[in-house]
Amino acid sequence: MTRYTLITILLLAVSMPSSALIKLPALISDNMVLQQKTDARIWGMATPCSIIKVAPSWTKEKFTTTADDAGKWAVKIPTPATSMEKCSITIADRDSKKTIGNVLIGEVWYCSGQSNMEMPMRGYKHQPVDEGLDMILQAREDKPIRMFTVGKAVSSTPVNDCDGRWGLNTPGEVAECSATAYFFAAELNQALGGNVPVGIIISAWGGTTIQPWLSPELAEAEGLDTSGLQHPVDRSTPDVLLMPAVLYNAMAGPVLPYTVKGILWYQGESNISDPELYERLMPRYVESMRKGFALGDIPFYYAQIAPHDGYGDLSADVPRLRLAQSHLMKQIPNCGMAVTLDIGNRYCIHPTDKRDVGKRLAYWALAKDYGINSYAWSGPVFDRMEWDGRRALLYFTGTGGGVSPLEQELDGFEAAGDDGIYHPARAIVECETGTLSVYCAEAGEIKKVRYAHSACPEASLFDNFGLPASPFTTSGELE
Repeated sequence: MTRYTLITILLLAVSMPSSALIKLPALISDNMVLQQKTDARIWGMATPCSIIKVAPSWTKEKFTTTADDAGKWAVKIPTPATSMEKCSITIADRDSKKTIGNVLIGEVWYCSGQSNMEMPMRGYKHQPVDEGLDMILQAREDKPIRMFTVGKAVSSTPVNDCDGRWGLNTPGEVAECSATAYFFAAELNQALGGNVPVGIIISAWGGTTIQPWLSPELAEAEGLDTSGLQHPVDRSTPDVLLMPAVLYNAMAGPVLPYTVKGILWYQGESNISDPELYERLMPRYVESMRKGFALGDIPFYYAQIAPHDGYGDLSADVPRLRLAQSHLMKQIPNCGMAVTLDIGNRYCIHPTDKRDVGKRLAYWALAKDYGINSYAWSGPVFDRMEWDGRRALLYFTGTGGGVSPLEQELDGFEAAGDDGIYHPARAIVECETGTLSVYCAEAGEIKKVRYAHSACPEASLFDNFGLPASPFTTSGELE
C-alpha cells in the first residue's frame, strides 16, 4: 500500500458521517409522542463504553449515561406537561450525534390484539368501517394524533427492535391505521380539549390466540408447549402463530422499553375453544406486560368479543368466553372492559362499528385516568340477585343513572330453578322501583338467571347513557 493510498483511506475514515455510529430503535424517531409528566425512556446503541449525552429541547439540562460493552445504553428524561410545541432531542457520544425532530409531549397508549384491533380505517376487502372515509378525509397534520404500527414479525428469541415508523395525522396514514385505536385516540384528544397530543402504538395480528403474545417465561410457567422456540422461526414456519411467545418476542418485547400511559387489548375470538384457559392466561398476560413496561399497574382496558353467528361447532363456547372476559374485571387490578354486545355482526366477525369500540375504551380512560368522566363508562355490571316470592330481583352497578329501558320486556333472559335447567324468562325494569324483575313459571322458584347466553345475542339491557350490559350469569360460573 502506497503512502498516498494510506493517507486517502485515513482521510475518508475521518470524513465519513459519524451519525452511523449511534443507532436508535424505530420507536425513537421523528414525529414520536412522549408521555407527559414522567421519566420517559430513551435507548439505543452506540460505541461500546462511550458516554452518551441526551439533550431535550425543552430543558437546558443534559442527561448522561454510559453504553455497556455491547454498546447498549438507556436513559430516562423527565418530560413536561403536555404541549403542542414541536420539540427535538439530540443524542451524542464522543464520535457521533443524532437529532430527533417534530417530537410532541402528550399521552401514549399501547394497542394490541387480533384482527378487530388490526382492522384499518379503510377496512378489509368487502368489510368496511363505518365513517371510515370521513375520518380519512378529515385527517389533517395539525391535529396532534400520531400513530406507530409495529410490522408483523415472529421470532423464537427476543429481539431488540421492530419495523415501523411514527406517522402523522394525514389521510394516507389514517387509512392504514387501526380504526379502533384511532377512534380511541380521537375521542381522547377531543375530550381533553383538542390540544393534548395522543400517540398510539399498534401491535396486532389477525387470527392470533393469546398464546403467541405471552412472554417465553410466562408460557413456560403456564405449562404451554415451548419446544418450537428451540429453533429459528419465520412467517413460513408451519403453525408459527400457534407457538407461544413468538409475537411477544418480535412485536411486543421491542416496545416494552417505551414509556406509555396504558394498554388497550381487543382479542379473544381465536381462544373460544377453551374459555377456562383464556381466563387463566389473561391475568398473567397483563401481569407480564406490566412487568415489561416497568411502570406499575398501568391501566389495561379491553374489548369484549362482539356477537357473531359463524363459529359453528364452537358456538356453545362463545358465551362462555364472554363470561370469562367479564370475570377478568375482578381478577385484574386497574382494568376495564368495553362491552360490544350491541354492535356485532351476525354474518361477519369484523363489525363495521369501530368508533363505538374506541369511544367505549376511551370512556374508561377518561373516567379512571383523566378524571373528566363521572357519568358512565362500563354499562350495567351485575351485582346481586334477591328473591321476592317467585320473582327474582336483579341489581347492578355502573348504571350511569339506572338500568333501562323502563317497562319493556327485555330479550335474552333465562331462568333456572332447583333442577338447573334454563327456560326463557320474562324480564322487565319496573317503573315504580327501577329494579329489573325476572319471572319464569317453568323454573318455579328461580335459583339463577343468565342474560345474552348465545353466540349472537341481541342486546336489550342498557344504562342511562345507552351503554349495554355485559352478558352475565347470576351464578358467576362459566355455564
